[in-house]
Amino acid sequence: MAANIKKSGNSGAVKFFRDIRTELRKIVWPNKKELINYTIVVIVFSLVVAFFIGIIDLGFSAGFQYLIS
Repeated sequence: MAANIKKSGNSGAVKFFRDIRTELRKIVWPNKKELINYTIVVIVFSLVVAFFIGIIDLGFSAGFQYLIS
C-alpha cells in the first residue's frame, strides 16, 4: 500500500498555481457601470444599517439612563 504513494515534489505546488490562474480567467469581472452601481448599493445599505443601529443604540442608552436614575 505504501509503495503506491507517488512523491510529487514541486508538481503539486505548480499544479495548484496553474489551477489558480485557470480559475481567475473564468471570472466575469464587472464593467465600470456595474461597479459604480454595486458601490452605490453597498454605501446606501451601509448607511441604512448604521442608521438603524444608531436608533437601537439611542433606545438602549435612554433605557439604561432611565433604569439608573
